[in-house]
Amino acid sequence: MKPITRRQFLHTARTAAALGAMAAVLPQETVPASACFDSSKTAAGYKQTVLIKGMAWGPVVTATILELGQKVRAESVRAKDFLVTESKENFDWASFSPKHIVTSSSRMVVEAYTCNKEGERTFSSSKYVRLEMGYDPNTGSPFCYDGITGKNTWCNPYQLKVRLAEEPALANWWGQRVTQLEADPAIDFSRAMMPELEPFKLDERYTGSDGRVLKYAYYKPSVLLGQKVPLVIWLHGAGEGGADTSIPLLGNQVTALAQEGFQQAMGGKAYVLVPQAPGFWMEYNDAGSWSDNPGTLSVYTQTLKGLIDKFLSKHPTIDRSRIYIGGCSNGGYMTMNMVMQYPEFFAAAYPICEAYKDSGITDGQLESLRGLPMWFVYAQNDTTVPPAEYAAPTIARLNAMGMPPHTSVFADVHDTSGRYTDASGAPYQYMGHWSWIYFFRNECTDGATGESLWTWLGQQKRG
Repeated sequence: MKPITRRQFLHTARTAAALGAMAAVLPQETVPASACFDSSKTAAGYKQTVLIKGMAWGPVVTATILELGQKVRAESVRAKDFLVTESKENFDWASFSPKHIVTSSSRMVVEAYTCNKEGERTFSSSKYVRLEMGYDPNTGSPFCYDGITGKNTWCNPYQLKVRLAEEPALANWWGQRVTQLEADPAIDFSRAMMPELEPFKLDERYTGSDGRVLKYAYYKPSVLLGQKVPLVIWLHGAGEGGADTSIPLLGNQVTALAQEGFQQAMGGKAYVLVPQAPGFWMEYNDAGSWSDNPGTLSVYTQTLKGLIDKFLSKHPTIDRSRIYIGGCSNGGYMTMNMVMQYPEFFAAAYPICEAYKDSGITDGQLESLRGLPMWFVYAQNDTTVPPAEYAAPTIARLNAMGMPPHTSVFADVHDTSGRYTDASGAPYQYMGHWSWIYFFRNECTDGATGESLWTWLGQQKRG
């Protein structure tokens, strides 16, 4: 860097002193947060960027980054000065109508601070402010579940209306009070920050020989030359079908499979493959019938097997003797469907609240599973897929045939973190169907042996 001259130094010093003096005598008038044109400003105001985090029960909008028209002082940003109202699309459960409604609720701001464009905290003046919001299993989801279609979609609309409380401390660089914001309430999820999705390759596409198309996402670990690592397949539930692979990754906490805890249980590294059915894995005819599947073959059987084979051919570092398949509900059905069709292909299976009707399974199909390590997970109070018609009799039959699987059977599904409680202070109760929550939290153990499902899974190898 070229050194400055004494004259340049003195000029800079005088300019800084003048600016400081000017700021000291400026009247403390109030101004809006935007005082200059910015290309990010729409007719409704400056765009917000939200942060979405995957939780045990699904995704949550945990924070929003406001872009202001001018810098504000870091010390003037206080959480209590920001009021946020969330308005979003919701299914009308009262009328059970295909026409959705928009509901609104307050979001509590628990922390506020200046940040950079990427949302990283700063301790100096900035035109970006990050608001951290409180959330719980009933607050902050960007997903709309339709009770008629049985599918999750991104809420449209989804808005965060942000305003300032009376007499806020917020001040611009000159010390002038800021009393109003110009934040566009409409949230564009394509701009959202979803760091847990970053390790995954999204929206890949496979077309089977029968013309059926499956989208898929996958995680590829860093593998050394000559190293062989396992492949873990996750099959989503009914609500996560479609053509957007971020939905099955976030609808259940599937992103945990790419994180350190699970990867270490797999021996340090593992591929993760997350196929997505356009409809439901349980479809059993060309008409798309699925909810009354009597325990019979999925129309996606051949296509899914083709996708797995194609994926293996593209990733030769996968150990073909260590291919693990599992999933929940609709995906638990497909897990059973695949292992009964290809019993010698997989090294282990982990069906969770599985929906393959036991009355449709023959003794011959179960006999074909002899030698395949399996681990069933369900909650006894599951009313969506009653265990008495699905997993429980299948497990009993396997036991009677001398093929006892591992099991994790829970009385219910409740919060184990200590963070969420009901009005009486008891742990928050999720739907009994949501036993996959225990799997993604690594809380599934075998009551008879004390083994952990994750650890057990990583140890399985087809002989």
